[in-house]
Parts: sequence; C-alpha cells; structure tokens
Amino acid sequence: MQTQQTPNRAAAHALEADPRGFTPSSARFLPKEAIAACASFRDAVCLAWEHRALRGMTQRTLAEKLEIKGSHMSNMLNREPVDRHGKPRQDLPARYIAEFEREVGNRALSQWLARMAMLTLMEEVITSQRGL
Repeated sequence: MQTQQTPNRAAAHALEADPRGFTPSSARFLPKEAIAACASFRDAVCLAWEHRALRGMTQRTLAEKLEIKGSHMSNMLNREPVDRHGKPRQDLPARYIAEFEREVGNRALSQWLARMAMLTLMEEVITSQRGL
C-alpha cells in the first residue's frame, strides 16, 4: 500500500533529493544595488534568471521544472512588459516564486518583494507623521 505525501512533506523530500545540493538556505542573495535597480517585478524575475546558478539551464528546462508551458515561461522572462501587438505579457505567478528561486539558485524575487514592502511601510510612516 502506497501512502500519499502531504505537499509540505513532498517539498521537503524534493529539497533533500536535489542532486545539485540547492536548499532554501543555499540560494544566493544578489547585491542590493542590483535589486534597487529593478523598477518592476518583471525586472526582478529577469535579474534572477540572468544570475542563475546553472548557466547552462535553458528557459525550456526551467519551464519543465516549474511545470509551466514553454511559451508562458518565455513571456515571463521577457524584459518587455508588452508584446509587439500591444498585449501585456504574463508575469510569473506568486505560487511559483519559491520554486523559481530554488531552480535559479538566488533570492532576487524575495529580495525585491521585501524591498518593495519596506518602501511601502516607510511611505505609510511618513504619511502618518505628516498627519500629526
């Protein structure tokens, strides 16, 4: 009789079995200047991809690992937010962030999100201080 693993247990097992030795704690942090230069989430995704640990990994391989269609992955990794027909390109969905970072081997997306959250909090603090 086979037992089904819970998603968290399966994810933990997948991390242990990763032949490259990547774990959440082994993912690199990129320089804060590089993160600060990102004007959008798309820029952060592209930065993470450009600094991937396995330089030989193709977009197709990444798409397969994330179980995303190759054409969608190509759109997500394109720096231009709009295609030649004026249609907005798809962004990397939030549910893929952790796995994307594990596959590329860096924390650029988490760093960018944390930076944006901190900036938002600072704006709120400044706004509330003006109202005093």
